Amino acid sequence: MPTSARLTVLPGDGPLVLVAPHGGRRDAERRPWAGGHLRMNDLHTASFTAELAALLGAGALINEAHDRNEVDLNRVSEAHQRAPWFLERLADLLDTAVRRHGRATLLALHGWNVVQPVVDLGLGCTPGENPFVVGRAAAVSPAFAASALPRLVEACRAHGIAATVGARYPARHRENLIQLFTRRYAEDGRPQVRALAALAPLVDAVQLELGIALRWPGTWRARLVAACAEALPALLAAPHPAGAPPSGTGAAEAAPPVPRRLEFAGAALSGLVGLDASRTGRLLLFPEGGGLVLFTGERLGHAPGGLRVEPSASGGLALRYDGPLLRFADTTPFLDLETGLARAELLEGEIELRFAPAHAHDGTAEFGTVTGSVALGGVRHPVTAHGFAEDGAPAGPWPRLRAALDLGDGASLALTLGLHGGEASGFLCRDGRHVAVAAAHAALGSADAPLARVGLELELADGRRLRIAARALHRLPVIRARGRAPVRVEFAACCLESAPAADPAGWLEVGGL
Repeated sequence: MPTSARLTVLPGDGPLVLVAPHGGRRDAERRPWAGGHLRMNDLHTASFTAELAALLGAGALINEAHDRNEVDLNRVSEAHQRAPWFLERLADLLDTAVRRHGRATLLALHGWNVVQPVVDLGLGCTPGENPFVVGRAAAVSPAFAASALPRLVEACRAHGIAATVGARYPARHRENLIQLFTRRYAEDGRPQVRALAALAPLVDAVQLELGIALRWPGTWRARLVAACAEALPALLAAPHPAGAPPSGTGAAEAAPPVPRRLEFAGAALSGLVGLDASRTGRLLLFPEGGGLVLFTGERLGHAPGGLRVEPSASGGLALRYDGPLLRFADTTPFLDLETGLARAELLEGEIELRFAPAHAHDGTAEFGTVTGSVALGGVRHPVTAHGFAEDGAPAGPWPRLRAALDLGDGASLALTLGLHGGEASGFLCRDGRHVAVAAAHAALGSADAPLARVGLELELADGRRLRIAARALHRLPVIRARGRAPVRVEFAACCLESAPAADPAGWLEVGGL
């Protein structure tokens, strides 16, 4: 492949041009994730773009080397100032397509870091009630939006891929590369910018934000390639008005779900589940043999399948999931998210779990039992585990320690403890009765492994005192790099040192250290 300024330029023979501006990688030693203020590169978009270009006969401009934290090629001003050769190569590809065919279609390929098989199509404008009807602010013509886009959405859906238009990433930021093909830059004074903007009337430009399942090599990526091939005639043809568009492709939101958490710990499998009011969700599984299996999703409930956690008729919860998952060989991928994700592989999962509370209750949190089965890569595992379910967003002091542990002999402990002020809340559950925690003290492990061993001393509202020692079996350290400064959080499935066997008794969480 010919390269220029560490870009891969693929000539095409049709009016379709692909661009992958974020296909590079960050040097983890020179720019550590823990330093904060870093953005993710779009893993696997470079190889996917090359594969798609070869199949469709498209021209392509692929960034395989440049870290977006060094130069963001999807930002017009930054590209003009620091990488003008990128804009020049893109103009060359589009100009060639326009001279040969009278018009061009540009697809900009990006990464959406959810495991779901989803794609969101950004047109450079906020979508209306009918996303296939666009005005003058769009980077596509009204005819293209009404004819070509519905065919692409329909082809994706036929292959089991959830496709939306502008529901998550509409590409409307003024510096977004797609904006070059709106009216915004028509009179721009910068030569490279003006050269691209001059092509805008003859170019229909769409941003594709691709979920992890569609970018990683595997069956879901092959489905997306097939969908694009099926929609190719509509993407290449001169736009013309079309019939009724597919339904349900806009950004309309239904009522938000109840925030809910479910934790379970068992000898064969432990796990964490979280749903937020914003319709985001997480499912993390920790098999007995080690490693981590992950699902993350957004806009849950707006696409078929996906993660569902719903109240059951018996007063418990029913969890179901059927679809792609990410598998990691260890439990440390979130210490450096980009590096961690790059090590992951896709597998198919089928999960059905039921949480049954230990007794009838009218509170927001309760202990119980989780049963069901988990199939990972076609291998099914029965699940029986201690469980703890809680409704509502977690609140309380920060930094803090949280615990949900089965203590044996019919007793369980839920605790939230402020690590600076010592504020304590929670309850001891025994025989269907909750006794509030009045005070608590915790002794944590070392700074790099705070949950390796934890000692707890508690005083209950009825005067009883408890002393508990727990040891981590599965540790999940996380560095959240957004915001002013990185925040470290750690989760651990733990056993009790007093128990005769090292079986998981529940979960500990510490944050803000």
